[in-house]
This record gives sequence, C-alpha cells and structure tokens, in this order.
Amino acid sequence: MKAVFINHCHPDVPHVCGLRAGRFADALAARGHQIVVLCQVLPKHDTGFPMEELGGALENHDWRKPFVLPCLPAGFETITRARHGQLMSGWRHMVIAWSYAKHGGMFPDWQAGVTSYFPLLAEHFRPEVVWGTFGNTDTWQLCQQLARQSGCPWVGDFKDNWGAFVPSGLHTMVAARFTDASQMTVYSCAHCDQADVLFPQTMKTVVYSGVEAVADVPPAESAGPFTLTLTGSIYDPATLERMMAALGAWVSANAEREVVLHYAGNDADAVRVAASEQPFDVQLEGFMVQDALHELQSRSHANLYVHNPVCLMHHKSLELIAMGRPVISFPGETREVTELAAEAGGSLFACADADQLAEALDVIASNPSPVPNKSRREGFTWAARAGVLEKVLHDVIAGGRS
Repeated sequence: MKAVFINHCHPDVPHVCGLRAGRFADALAARGHQIVVLCQVLPKHDTGFPMEELGGALENHDWRKPFVLPCLPAGFETITRARHGQLMSGWRHMVIAWSYAKHGGMFPDWQAGVTSYFPLLAEHFRPEVVWGTFGNTDTWQLCQQLARQSGCPWVGDFKDNWGAFVPSGLHTMVAARFTDASQMTVYSCAHCDQADVLFPQTMKTVVYSGVEAVADVPPAESAGPFTLTLTGSIYDPATLERMMAALGAWVSANAEREVVLHYAGNDADAVRVAASEQPFDVQLEGFMVQDALHELQSRSHANLYVHNPVCLMHHKSLELIAMGRPVISFPGETREVTELAAEAGGSLFACADADQLAEALDVIASNPSPVPNKSRREGFTWAARAGVLEKVLHDVIAGGRS
C-alpha cells in the first residue's frame, strides 16, 4: 500500500508523542509498504523540507524505510500565544473557541505548514489511504484535507483522552467535524469506550502500541541491594508521597534489606522531596536514553510507575510488562492492563493502597515469579502489533470510500 501517516511530533523527538506513528511507519515499511510520515520539524529547526525537491526525493526514496517529511509551522501568532497562556484569560478562551470553530484545532500554524505539500503529495505519491493520530484534532483536519485532495479514504487514530485534550464545551462540536473517517484505530479498549460515545457511527479497532524488542530476562540478583526502578511522569505529588511513604514503611519493616530506588524521568525534584525522609537510598537518574533505561529496568527486582487514570492507558505499562520483570502500578490499574500482563505471562501488581504495595513487595522479595517466556512477550513488539494496523488499512483501501 501507499499510505501517508500524519502525526504532529517528529518520530525522532525523544517523547512518547512521536513514538506510535513513527514506529508503526517503520514496521509497515519493513513489511513492504510505502509510507510517508508528515510531521512538524524537530525543535530548533527553522526550515521544513524543500518544496522544490519533494517530487524527486519521493521518486528516488528507498522505501524500505519511511519517507519523513518535516513541515515548518507558519503564521497565527495570536493563537500561538493563546496556546502558551500568554493572553488574558477571557480573551484566551475566545481565541481558543474561535480556533477550534474556524480551523478544527489549536495548531493552524502547523496546518498551514503541512497543507502546502498536499498538491505535490497527491500528484507524485498518490496515497491510497491516510492515517493520523489524535494527539490534537489538527492532525485529523489534515487527514481530511489530504484524503479529499487525493481521492482516498482516511483513518483516525484515537490515541489520547479526548476529554483531556479538547475543551469541555467543544467535545461534541469538534467531533462532528470528523464523522467522514472510514474507520478508527484506538489505543486501547478504554479509548474505544470514549470514542464510541463521540463517534458511534464509525467502526473501531483496538491497535495497541508496541515495544522495540524483547530480550531474555536474566535471573534477579540474589546478592546486593534490593533494587527498584520508578519510571516516568509523577502526575500528582500527593500520590507520589503516598507511594514513597508506603515504600518507606515496608523498608522499615524489613530493616535487614538494603533497598535502592532508582528514578528515571523528568520529575527528579518531586521524587527527591517525596523520598527525602524515607529509609532507603534514592538514585535520581533523570531522563535516560532507551538502551540505558532498559538495561536499568532489566536488572531491577521490580519496576514501578504512577498510574494516572487521565491517560486511559500508559505506554510505559506496556513497556514494563514486555520487559519481563515484576511490575508495580500505584495506585491501581485498569482491568485491561492486568489482562495484557497475564497475556504476556508477566507479574503486574496493581496496588490500590499501602497495604497492597507492601504485600506486592513481600511476594517479589521472598518468592519471585518465574521468568516469563520470551515468545509470549514478542507479541508486544511493534512488528507484531503492526499486523493489526496493516489489516485495518488494507480493509479501508479495499472498501474504496473517499
């Protein structure tokens, strides 16, 4: 197939916003498909792809990998200031409402940078389908426009919480703009439930995100400290304090153990404060590149994360399950994620309170679970997950709706 993927974040941005579209593009290119990825330029880059070079570049591209087409935003200074909270409150709300009503989103500057390439893409690439991720509605606005210019269908990817990303008074009005999507892919069953309310007329398929690869899990070290790794965003300082207090109480009750907590993420100051009076050693690693992070997680006795229900599903939960080490989520987790952990043969302890956290640590420290089978966890890779997306796009192309 020939497909255009649209996602605001560049695939090389070291953030989860660029991960899903970029990795699925890689996986489908590896399956023999021609994939163009439309995205914004990387931070601090002040030029987009040269317009005059696009036709020749597409013709000569090695399609064993995606063609990444970075676009430079243009104009709309007032809306940009509104996004950044630089307008007075009442005026800012008016600008936001007007931007959604007029442009279908809050990034018309990015839309302007992207749409200038559409005539060339329609002429030289001739996509058979367009797929775009909702991290903002501007992406879907662009999908619509390119699909119409190219005479092909488009598929919306519902990967974020509509309630958290679209202003509350505009949920239904904005959703009504996108009822022409041929199908939808959704990030999880929880996302599907939300999308069903907003888009009851559209067929939906759950397409879970993936992980780069899975490896054999070495046995946990019996000598040395009991090592825990907390990964990712904290979201709520009060929840973090509850987690640290619960961990501190368990360490005090198991004083014979030396416990080290590593934190990998961008909220090191919050972790430092929350753990400052707790009886365990804290190592603040900060942001870590993926290989180093995975190496740290793979040698930890357990991996922890803070569960935030606003996210509907955490990508890091999938990554940690696939890692093969015991995982602790606090406070709690959804039934869907616990079922995914069971599918992988992993151990996920969804701890709602301090008592459950202590019970989980007791089990992990005294009776470690068997190492999960690598072949079961391979179903979590991008390469495996891409097969579901591939079928959706093939079905849409076969349906021929435009």
